[in-house]
Amino acid sequence: MYQNIKSPMPSKIRVVSFSAFISLLLSFVIFSVGLYLYLLKDLEEKTLAAESILTDKMNTILVELKGVAQNATLSCEKADVRNLIEKSFYSPMFKEYGLFNEDYRVYCSNFGPQTFTIYSSISKRIKESKDGITVSLVQSNTLGHQTFFAFYQGENGIGVNGLAPPKSLVVELEQLLSSQYPYSLTVGKRIFSSQEANPDFSVLSQRTVALDQWTMSLVVSLPSYLYWDYFCQSMPLFAVLWFLLFASCCAIYWTILYYRYSLSHSLKKAIKEEAMDVYFQPIISLNDQKARDMEALIRWKSPYHGQVSPLTIIEMADRLGVIDNLTWMVIRKVGRFYRENSATLADVSIAVNVDRHSLLKESFIPNLQRILAEYPELKGRLGLEVTETSALNMSELPIMVSQFERIKALGIELSVDDFGTGYSGLDFLRRFPYDVLKLDRVFVSSFQDDQFTRQILTSVTKLARELNMRVVAEGIEEQEQLDAITELGVDSVQGYFFSVPLPGDQIIQWLKEKTQK
Repeated sequence: MYQNIKSPMPSKIRVVSFSAFISLLLSFVIFSVGLYLYLLKDLEEKTLAAESILTDKMNTILVELKGVAQNATLSCEKADVRNLIEKSFYSPMFKEYGLFNEDYRVYCSNFGPQTFTIYSSISKRIKESKDGITVSLVQSNTLGHQTFFAFYQGENGIGVNGLAPPKSLVVELEQLLSSQYPYSLTVGKRIFSSQEANPDFSVLSQRTVALDQWTMSLVVSLPSYLYWDYFCQSMPLFAVLWFLLFASCCAIYWTILYYRYSLSHSLKKAIKEEAMDVYFQPIISLNDQKARDMEALIRWKSPYHGQVSPLTIIEMADRLGVIDNLTWMVIRKVGRFYRENSATLADVSIAVNVDRHSLLKESFIPNLQRILAEYPELKGRLGLEVTETSALNMSELPIMVSQFERIKALGIELSVDDFGTGYSGLDFLRRFPYDVLKLDRVFVSSFQDDQFTRQILTSVTKLARELNMRVVAEGIEEQEQLDAITELGVDSVQGYFFSVPLPGDQIIQWLKEKTQK
């Protein structure tokens, strides 16, 4: 889309359609996940509340059973029966009470004397219980459905069991869960479920609480049908969310698009009007400590985007197809710089970075010749630093060799920039007639501590001398680096230790101060 600055921006229909689709997708994901998390949180809260209700209920039951046990005797006289009837009459929970002895044989109830033994599984749980309590659901042969029993045995051996409908145990749970969250209550070995009429439903999540002392556990479920009921009921909220995301997507999309478009347009306009600045960084000769060479570096402060990094400038210029125009602009600015400061720059060469693929174009040499004719001050002073963006294939190699020979015939020095970080190797140096080899700052920074790097740079420096190439070390920032690289035998150094890249007027002042020392 941005390869050509003249390409039209996307139509509003495309942007709106794309934004509508993305916002709808995001809305569905956000709404679905958000609703699920909301229901999970609600399930957690309802389960904790249900546990509290059930705990309070069982504590109340225990108090009732203890109250009956305190006044009970091992006899079943009329007074004992009347007492049980009175207790059940005032009980909010139990419809009937029974008394059992240490042998777990029921001997008295609301209906008078009884004689039957409690199930062994129940008596076992009473014995194992810390407080002598347990509960059970028993299928009633008379009624045809389950009956709830709670058991308590006091320290005197007299036990009390209370009988009640299962619904009376869970009436508060029904009110809390509002038939939204199905639950199953395990009482002893049997299960009382809120979904006995409709047991088949898919479960998204479950929470479980246990009242171990009563041998009870409660499982509360989040059913899928509840999720989809909420989903359908919340469609107006979904629509609002979609609209907000849709508006945001459109705004973000147009903002980003406009930014990229305007930056591209501004870049192309700045190159055309030569509105970019060229800074210069000196290269110090180790023989006489003088700056006999400099490197020209592009700098641009966009009126709309602020300071734009050189890497962004180069990448965008290459993407827009104006990288050659950027190169010619820099060379012309260097030519004018020489013309305006001929005396100070009489013995100084300036190198300009150029992409290798720009050199492969047939138009490169004619354009270079025209600039040299326009600025004769560049002859014998201009250098080209060749950067490596990709490896050359076999058909490009002879073309590059021919171009290099024609460039050198014009009196222009060739440097291989950032050697070792791109596609260059030792065979690469033998193939091309470079005059200068520049060691990348990556090697310089690790030269002192890495023996392997030291051996590599020693070999490269030796090869460069055999090929009559000068060696420049980039990225010198500290005295220790300078001392170490000097021992390597390089010819020149470049880096912040000597000077940061400076604009034209400042570098001229810097050169004058160096000359006076």
